[in-house]
Amino acid sequence: MINSLRDYIALLDELGWIDHITDEVELLQIPTIMKEQEQKRRTVLFEHVKGCRSPLINNLFPSRDYLGRLFSCEGRDVTRVFAERYEASIPPVLVDSGPVQEVVLGKGEFDIRDFPFIQHNAGDAGRYITAGMVIAKDPVTGVRNLSFNRMQLKGPDRTGFRMSPTQDLENYYNKAKKLGQNLEIAVVIGNSPYELLAAACGPARDVDELGIAGALRGAPVELVKCKTVDLEVPANAELVLEGYLVPGEMEPEGPFGDFMEFKIQMMDNPILHIQTVTMRKDPIVQCIGAGSKDDGTLLSTPREAQIYNVLKAANADVTAINLNLVNNYLTGVAAIRKQLEYEPKNLIMAAFGSFKFLKNFIIVDHDVDIFDPKDVFWALSTRLRAEQGVMVVPHTVGFGRDDHGIHTAKMGIDATAPLNCWDEFARVQPPAWPPES
Repeated sequence: MINSLRDYIALLDELGWIDHITDEVELLQIPTIMKEQEQKRRTVLFEHVKGCRSPLINNLFPSRDYLGRLFSCEGRDVTRVFAERYEASIPPVLVDSGPVQEVVLGKGEFDIRDFPFIQHNAGDAGRYITAGMVIAKDPVTGVRNLSFNRMQLKGPDRTGFRMSPTQDLENYYNKAKKLGQNLEIAVVIGNSPYELLAAACGPARDVDELGIAGALRGAPVELVKCKTVDLEVPANAELVLEGYLVPGEMEPEGPFGDFMEFKIQMMDNPILHIQTVTMRKDPIVQCIGAGSKDDGTLLSTPREAQIYNVLKAANADVTAINLNLVNNYLTGVAAIRKQLEYEPKNLIMAAFGSFKFLKNFIIVDHDVDIFDPKDVFWALSTRLRAEQGVMVVPHTVGFGRDDHGIHTAKMGIDATAPLNCWDEFARVQPPAWPPES
């Protein structure tokens, strides 16, 4: 069972799916190598980073095949299996101790710049934490939330901290501001893949993502209590930064290259004050390149499961869903066995309603390989009836950071063949070989 990042690395070693770089590398070298590894679709572990105390791992999810191994299924079936497990919940359990607290460092005993957090892009303001799973609790209800937030290194014990206006975490932040109190934060780095996927789910506000992580794994997540904040963190993680945000305290943060591969300009964001670092004796740090295949797979897989469940609830015969055509989850495609002529339009609207960031959604027939963009474009070229198959919905809620109105409309495309005309639209196949006797 995969209970930690180290268990996952051991699995990848067994499969031969990870490259270990044993030569010493400079921090600024790493992003270029990460791009090369993305093209190879292989995880990479930098064992010696110059001037840093820890190894660095990247590209945990370079393809759906990696997720298939986690969920014991074929890559194209990951969405279905994830969706089935997502509906359940296995609550976490509290334990007395764990590897993540083998070393405890207080104020003045650590410098977060000693860890291999990197500058990802040429225009970035500096080095960033990009794979930190943030844990916080609603200051009123006590409900726990997991999220991902970028953090710009600003000193030995402080970072800039970016929250999306639609995140549960900002809701907690605003509640803390009204109460006149700080918001306690734990940043967990070096997590098992199940915790990472759960943190990307974005469920209803009263749902604990750690229960989802347990359901994905099939066993509860073990937690330990933090040393200086009233939070619990996965016992088998690599590294935890315990600290707090002071509501109303803001500093310039950025620029930073985001998941759409554009540069986000400098803006005022809160500051994370770090009180304590707990970690394994030899922690492994993870980073995620925004807009990479790794990033896209992590963020899109839970949303695929969410949409799959919504479409299945509408009695659609869904064979596959892919929200990672272009390394972000703004455009997706689903394959179905069509039962009614205008059914795809209803399904498109259901998908838009279930995930507000979704901008473009295409529905194709079951014989189209939706994981191959060429095959999706083949369906657009050969089966789309544009006069009735293209639907534009203006004035909708989309991705929030949108000064130019690029995400305020949604486009749905029905690229399925006409109903009951399969004899005309079935794809030709080579003759059977060997011939049937």
